[in-house]
Amino acid sequence: MKVQCICPIGIGNYLMCYPAFHFLKKKKPDCSLHLIALRHSIGALAQGDPLWDSIETFDPDKIKRDVKKGISIIARLRAMHCDASLCFFPSNTWQYFSVPFLSGISRRYAFKYDKKKFSSLSFLCNNPLKVDLGLHDIDQNIKLVEFFLQENYTEAQKVFPKQYDDADLAWATAYCESEAPGKRRIAVHPGSSVEHGMDVKRWSADRFGLLCDKICKKMSAHAFVLGSPDEDELKRAMAQSMKENAHIVETVSIKKTAALLSQCSLALCNDSGIMHMAACLDIPTIGIFGPTDEKRNGPYGKKNIVVRKPMQGFPLWTAANVGDRGIAIGIDPKASLNALTVDDAWDQIEPWLEKIVCN
Repeated sequence: MKVQCICPIGIGNYLMCYPAFHFLKKKKPDCSLHLIALRHSIGALAQGDPLWDSIETFDPDKIKRDVKKGISIIARLRAMHCDASLCFFPSNTWQYFSVPFLSGISRRYAFKYDKKKFSSLSFLCNNPLKVDLGLHDIDQNIKLVEFFLQENYTEAQKVFPKQYDDADLAWATAYCESEAPGKRRIAVHPGSSVEHGMDVKRWSADRFGLLCDKICKKMSAHAFVLGSPDEDELKRAMAQSMKENAHIVETVSIKKTAALLSQCSLALCNDSGIMHMAACLDIPTIGIFGPTDEKRNGPYGKKNIVVRKPMQGFPLWTAANVGDRGIAIGIDPKASLNALTVDDAWDQIEPWLEKIVCN
């Protein structure tokens, strides 16, 4: 059997799909899995993983402006002759529902969303599964595979992908030792994706720096500030607000970033792909949350903590409104982050730090 697996946009989404991918392959080892990666960063992280028999990488926002390229991609997907498709959570736009249909796949599995029932073309899915509003995205995706296999998930521990290789680890070890020999390190990511207005997930750079100062002082640690090229100014602003040692890491590959995370005792991040990378590497992770819902996509695992300012109406984007990023008139999506002070965050983090990291 050949199965097309469509991963939502974002590194974090790939990591939150991976336990479901692994479950499917374990239960059906003879099944041929074909990944549709809707960002090149996902394809780069998935490359070389024996789980995948093929990886097709393309940006759906770009191909809709390039008809010839879109036709070429669909022709390749049709030539695979996949038997079934699984469209993982969250994926409530017309691109997600149309790709498996145009690929000529007869058994199309996806979630049944409450929003955009017609504009998303969700009627093209002939095996819909109702979204469970109480689940983390990881468990939501496992439910889809359970539905496909008609078998319950019984794994004791969820499996995440290997995010780096030996060469990446050697580079990260040498880099960290050259910058902060023999010192404890924390990874810091003050950014997040800007796609679809998601820069509203960013806490202010100066507050990030002041909070990081407190953590570094408590742990006698150096901060390694990570981020993409478009976050360079943000990284500098955060580092400049700090008194403790901060090292701005020039942008490197996604796998080297993961290897660098593995050399850190803790990660401090907004809701972002790097936050999920750290948590899936079993690194104690602090996630700063505002408009997004930590019950859906907080850092996964018992070692981690979510920091937010409780505020009526927040979080804005939950499992109930996937596909609808609309904001009511008069609502500032950054209101809860703007209200979160450094002292508020430290009051939540310090006792956790004592228990998890400093012992």
